[in-house]
Amino acid sequence: MKASSAVQVPAAACIAILAAFPAGAQIYPRILWWYDLDAPSLGSASVGDIDGDGMPEIVFGTYFNDEKIHALNAENGSQLWDYDTGGCNDASSVIWDVDGDGMLEVVAGASSPYRIYCFDGTTGGVEWSTSLGYPNCTDSPPAVGDIDGDGKPEIVLGTFYDWVFALNGENGSILWQVDLGDGHIESDPAILDLDGDGDLDIVVAEWMGLCRVLALEGDDGGILWTSTIPEDYMYHGPGFADIDGDSKPELAIGCYDGHVHCLNGEDGSLYWSFFTSSYAGAPTSLADLNGDGFLEVAWGAGNTVGATSCSGSGIWSFPAGGSVFRGSAIADLDDDDTPDLVFGTGSGILYARRGSLGQPLWDIDLQAHYGNEFDIDHAPVIADFDGDGGLDVFVVGGHAESSQPGNNHGRAYALAAGAGTGPGWPMFRHDERHSGCFYGYQTGTGPGGAAGPGRLFISPNPSCGSICAHFFLDEPSRVRLAVYDLSGRLAGGTDFGLLSEGDHEAVLCSEPARRLPAGQYLVMMDADGRVSSAMAVVLP
Repeated sequence: MKASSAVQVPAAACIAILAAFPAGAQIYPRILWWYDLDAPSLGSASVGDIDGDGMPEIVFGTYFNDEKIHALNAENGSQLWDYDTGGCNDASSVIWDVDGDGMLEVVAGASSPYRIYCFDGTTGGVEWSTSLGYPNCTDSPPAVGDIDGDGKPEIVLGTFYDWVFALNGENGSILWQVDLGDGHIESDPAILDLDGDGDLDIVVAEWMGLCRVLALEGDDGGILWTSTIPEDYMYHGPGFADIDGDSKPELAIGCYDGHVHCLNGEDGSLYWSFFTSSYAGAPTSLADLNGDGFLEVAWGAGNTVGATSCSGSGIWSFPAGGSVFRGSAIADLDDDDTPDLVFGTGSGILYARRGSLGQPLWDIDLQAHYGNEFDIDHAPVIADFDGDGGLDVFVVGGHAESSQPGNNHGRAYALAAGAGTGPGWPMFRHDERHSGCFYGYQTGTGPGGAAGPGRLFISPNPSCGSICAHFFLDEPSRVRLAVYDLSGRLAGGTDFGLLSEGDHEAVLCSEPARRLPAGQYLVMMDADGRVSSAMAVVLP
């Protein structure tokens, strides 16, 4: 089968499987389609309606011997476009409107060409590309956020020679670049407000060298703090959220020293460390996995996946029988109101486990289906690909080597994963700022003036049907709030006109005819040109 082909599962095969079940029964997992490649994808994909047709697309990059950015129609795996970068594309892509034109772009780093690209989502045309300069190859997934407070998004990524770059989203020009000196930045940058001053900051971690976690000022890359608590390599960056309920962010990061470390975001001091018994190379993921009202931390260490409580005690672990290096995506696959974990292994098995105690939900041996080596070195993404109301999973595997790339091969799979209709996991580390949190990020730290001037906070979050936005104005401002779904479509909003300084609260989409379906939403606030955003989760 050629690399450009997509295959849907034959109807006869589906009928044969369904015959063993009651009429109307749904079987999960169920392969929807596959797409053959000349190399696997390392990292992850991203999902969004990049061509504006009302259906999502899936975008991912491939390794040596394929060397493309692929955009596929999620409903059937057909190709929308691809672009040959001329080298391996290790870094996970991100889908976002980075130039403010109201349309989604695709931003992806190409490692060996030392470039980062911004593609028109509809056509795959290059809107801009920026050279990072030899020898700054990049495996660092780009993050997006307004780090300089100009109302426009910037793109942040690291390089293999310990540089961090910040680029202007509208044209790819370099806002700043910082040489951290000794190590490699393989990690995905995290973008968040660490100290509650209303400005976004950046956290990166080092692979090799000094093995530090570093916090940088968003506007100029100056160092806020450095932590040497992790004592070994860190390939992935931290997940972040207010884990302990103190209205300040914590950072959860896996390290090759055999621990998951939880650091206080404001100064990098240690909150807790959990010993995993093996190198914790995978990215962390955060959610209330057991319904206790607190966030748990899901981690991957060697061949094991596990979950740790908000206070750092172990809850469960599962020996997966193969490397789980790219971590877990989280969603409520079976519609039981508690999140589930989905992760792939180096032995070619894709697992779904219940978040509460790690019990089996389903698993599928994709290596057996593929009929060849199928190392899943790729984090799953989760969304409704085909518009049937259920959640689907996308993942890529195969064989990758740089010394003899002609040996490489791979395949992308889309699978029906469950009847859950709630939020999915649309990109690497969940969102464009790489929070790693199922409920997304918050721009501010709390309502009632705790957030910075002009900043936005959603509470309660998650909510049901409507969204309650809290914000603080340091001066009278004309305010508009808009709600977008993750495909970029406007789902609601209100123009408030001129509001006085001080605290404000607004309930959005509360009328019965306008209540929102379950899902994840981006709330954007424009206060006299100062743009802030927050993620909101709506439950069934």
